[in-house]
Amino acid sequence: MLPAFLQGAFELFFPDNCLLCREFLNSRHRRQLCAACLESLEFNPRPLRPLPSGLTLTQAWSACLYNEPAQKLLHAFKYSSKTSLSKTFVALMIDFIDRHHIPVREFDLIVPIPLHPARLRERGYNQSALLSKGLSRHYGIPHTENLLTRRKMTRSQTELGAKQRWTNMEGAFKMKNSTDAKAKSVVLVDDLYTTGATLNAAAQTLMTAGAARVGALTFSITV
Repeated sequence: MLPAFLQGAFELFFPDNCLLCREFLNSRHRRQLCAACLESLEFNPRPLRPLPSGLTLTQAWSACLYNEPAQKLLHAFKYSSKTSLSKTFVALMIDFIDRHHIPVREFDLIVPIPLHPARLRERGYNQSALLSKGLSRHYGIPHTENLLTRRKMTRSQTELGAKQRWTNMEGAFKMKNSTDAKAKSVVLVDDLYTTGATLNAAAQTLMTAGAARVGALTFSITV
């Protein structure tokens, strides 16, 4: 948790600057991006992700396209302890959900994709859980991190090709309590949708445990 604490202390004592272009914002921490950089983030023009046959996921939505600005921000969010970016990401996801009438309130639970315990200790936070909590508060959907656990220390998906990503995620998740998902509709939250391998592996675990259906909601999607 130390990197996240130090980042928070830094932001408290030093002026705000745009996290992309470094322009001074003078916003008293109300904004993290200047208007031009915020405008450079592109909403996904296809709200519902077309899913190939054979996937366990029933529905998948992604708010923004994974363009260069989104890539830089997500990298800072995940690897540089810029946890406060969750505020900007959640706000954009809410805008997207409301604009396209995404039926998130139809789900019983909102669940972040878990990190392996070793990676969580190393990073100090789960970036997907920060997004999930923000959405939970806004929409009043119960949030839980006690449903799924990551039992396998998988290689980073960014290092792998499309086919390898699917084999890399086989058996990656398990239920903490096999009865907690029974007859529940669950929406999984993650930062990025690429092939869907991670989300689908988590969905398979939930459906095997008796979940009624599993959808997915991510901040960004590769194009």
